[in-house]
Amino acid sequence: MGASGMDREENSETGEDACLRRARLVERIGSELLRTPATDASRIRLAGWETIRDLVEATPGLRAVRLAKTSDGFGLGPWLGEFPQSPTSVTTPPDEGSDVPAVHDVLSFAAGEPCDWAMITYESVTPEVTMALGAPGRLDPEVLVTARSILNHVMLAYRNSLVHEELRESVRTDALTRLATRWVFTEVLAGILEVPSPGNLSMLLIDIDGFIAVNEAYGHSGGDNLLVSVAEMLRRVVPANDVIARMGADEFAVLLPGVNQSSAEKFGRQIISAFSTLLVDTASLQSVSAGVGVVEIAPDADVQTVLVRADVALNAAKARGKGQVESWRPALQHEPSVARSRF
Repeated sequence: MGASGMDREENSETGEDACLRRARLVERIGSELLRTPATDASRIRLAGWETIRDLVEATPGLRAVRLAKTSDGFGLGPWLGEFPQSPTSVTTPPDEGSDVPAVHDVLSFAAGEPCDWAMITYESVTPEVTMALGAPGRLDPEVLVTARSILNHVMLAYRNSLVHEELRESVRTDALTRLATRWVFTEVLAGILEVPSPGNLSMLLIDIDGFIAVNEAYGHSGGDNLLVSVAEMLRRVVPANDVIARMGADEFAVLLPGVNQSSAEKFGRQIISAFSTLLVDTASLQSVSAGVGVVEIAPDADVQTVLVRADVALNAAKARGKGQVESWRPALQHEPSVARSRF
């Protein structure tokens, strides 16, 4: 075999080896992301960056730069590969994207030689970030395909992490009032009850008087506005470290660590007073009131028992009229009109 034939065979083998290495990188990132928790966005991003780094190290002349959109162009960095000059920020017209000559020129200057640059973007997932991939002369299309395959895996996992975060946030935060949800309230309560000798602990369960009538008179938007106003009022009057939650349609709860029953009752009356400052209708000056059920939580209580007792106390308060506060006591269990609980 002549020298030229041997060269072609060696080049062919080298090309096959490089192709195999790239395929293994894509396979590796896929496997790694399968083992990464779907909610761990930082680990997902790190895994992607490390795989691109390995692609750069395995490909002579390859460079990679992360571009972050700014108010007047792009900030450049971090980067991978040889850059004699640190890439600087790029100023571009507001409507221009990353794939423009000005960006290419800055990247090539930092690389110390003219490079062929390709911009990889994912507008639907990270519109503010671009991955620039470049090499002297001509960027190998197969290398670009590999980089896109790696980033496709990363972006799919990252988008899933965003969905998981949105779902987790929807479970933790009430969409209308932005208060904690019932799930969060019960989780916090359960955590406190697991602590030996947690000290004084009380709970308030609050229900708006005549909320159904508000919805009928002012529509659901009027009812929603009232719920938002109640949430804002509770944030003002409840200490910052206490937990406020929306437990149901027009029902709210406050967890009061370090507060005994007597103090909780006083606080319940303060909340009733604060309710009287809220207006359902500013034109008619129609105000709103609420009932409050109070329960001092025993150290050996469980979550279900606490919720049932708070509900029984609230039912007793509502049975006595508008704007009432009632504390749970064993005798309430024997009053048929108030003992029934929804929990």
